[in-house]
Amino acid sequence: MLQPALDLGIVTKNETRHIIEGVGHIRAKTAWDEDSLRGDHADVLCLDEFQLMAPDAWERVGSPMLLDSDGVGVFCFTPPSIISMANSKAKDPYHANKLFNRATNDETGRWEAFHFTSHDNPFISSVALAEISSDMTETAYRQEILAESVEETGGIFARKSFDILKIKYNIDDTTRVRHWDLASTVGSGDYTVGLLMVRADGLFVVEDVKRGQWSPFEVERIIAETAEQDGIQTVISLPQDPGQAGKSQSQHLIRQLSGYSVHARPETGSKQVRAMPVAAQAEAGNIALAPGDWNEDFLSEIELFPIGFHDDQVDALSGAFEDIPKEQEMILWSM
Repeated sequence: MLQPALDLGIVTKNETRHIIEGVGHIRAKTAWDEDSLRGDHADVLCLDEFQLMAPDAWERVGSPMLLDSDGVGVFCFTPPSIISMANSKAKDPYHANKLFNRATNDETGRWEAFHFTSHDNPFISSVALAEISSDMTETAYRQEILAESVEETGGIFARKSFDILKIKYNIDDTTRVRHWDLASTVGSGDYTVGLLMVRADGLFVVEDVKRGQWSPFEVERIIAETAEQDGIQTVISLPQDPGQAGKSQSQHLIRQLSGYSVHARPETGSKQVRAMPVAAQAEAGNIALAPGDWNEDFLSEIELFPIGFHDDQVDALSGAFEDIPKEQEMILWSM
């Protein structure tokens, strides 16, 4: 919006101080808590993603910043979800909702409240909006796109969404994917998890989960042994952590798995974002489990995500689902 004024030199931009100057100035600051916001004044103060901030950012610092000019405070926020609550600084995750309700019911004229959905934004592509909406659960769609306040009783996965198959299933596509989420701790901490998925009877079926707190040497041995058990027709999918160390680790493992279909790819976005497509399929009843002694550990972890202590099986599920061939999709793997 300000680009024409910048091009004409009416305003200038200071990247170091995060300021646009001209007639007055616009400054961007973090407001994670009250201390990061201190040391300034404002005529108009915009607090974006207010639901993630501590309330003190407004009550103790933001409001006093407007005293000199009798300024205006603007609050923008998305109703909180279990995912955002896990990342919030607020002791009360519903503090933004409460302020909105207070403004909605205000009769003094001090407050005004507005509600907009993503569909109301003229700058958002309707095609892109429809595409990302298809990867969301109903709850996530109502929260993120419709901006509704939805009371949640659990995480983004529900245990009841995962049927355990009682009868033999018919394979739709012979490609199986075993995705590994890697750790290298012995006896505590994160788990290394290898999750095997196949398409069968129109479902995405989790056939097996290998899981343990193993040393780096044990991780290599177990991945190799599992590859031999799964057979050369199974695609092996590995994560690649950012940086040279992650690249070196994945290249080393690929060399150890010579003769198998194996690849590594960087994982982008948060764990929660990566889990949304498979969570949407689970909610629709399209993810099932083969019976196994790993079922209970899997379901116990997944229903607590993202606020549970472990999330390694969720990461492995997300990775396997991303790599499993979908309908009318062809994927070529390098050996």
